[in-house]
Amino acid sequence: MGLHTTDIIVLRKYPFRETSVVVSCLSDRFGKLKGLVKGLRQQPNRYHSAMEPLTVNRIVFYDTLTSSLHLVSQCDLLDPLDSLQRDLETMRTAAHCVDLADTVLALEEPQPLIYQLLRDTLGRLSLDPSGRVLLRVHFVTRLLRLIGFQPQLDTCVGCETSVEVEEGFWSVSEGGLLCVRCHSQDPRAESVNPETLKALKLLAQSDAPIAMDDSLVQLLSRRLDAFLQWRLDRPLKTLSIR
Repeated sequence: MGLHTTDIIVLRKYPFRETSVVVSCLSDRFGKLKGLVKGLRQQPNRYHSAMEPLTVNRIVFYDTLTSSLHLVSQCDLLDPLDSLQRDLETMRTAAHCVDLADTVLALEEPQPLIYQLLRDTLGRLSLDPSGRVLLRVHFVTRLLRLIGFQPQLDTCVGCETSVEVEEGFWSVSEGGLLCVRCHSQDPRAESVNPETLKALKLLAQSDAPIAMDDSLVQLLSRRLDAFLQWRLDRPLKTLSIR
């Protein structure tokens, strides 16, 4: 039974029996983990953190050989990110990013780039919530790229030929671009312009948001929402309330 120390972002928190909690968290070294914190509900002063969602903590945990649920023996609060609670829309944006990460990431697959992406996004959001739509668009686009779920933008999803942007169509149900010949596979697919395609590619490759026109940000937000609804196995609660 190994003993490990790692920094985490708490994604979810569940009651466990009468006194304890189970947390789903994204760590900097071990990927997504599930941990049992015994007695946290009964003796909160025993720990230096309440392990609330949307907080950054440092934990010490034991490996378990028979379960994916690890025993957390120590948790210390590093950053409460209090500013995320300043208004409802900021909180919704933060919750959506955490919800998406928790939904798409598998347990115990190290994802240091995604950990840093989520921590940077929450940090920027807490400092300046005015850019929350762009922050969310960047987070979603970059996350999808890092896990290999991104829309297919270079070739037609129907016939795999290269798509001229002036003649390409964005298809949610097909998962990317359709060429003119394959447009009949999804007649509702919307034409996509070079600016939109360039923005998506830049955001997917960048570690930080890129300033762009607000109308373009809103367009990308709507299209990404539709893509997530199609791509994910289960709907995000935080997507339905936006």
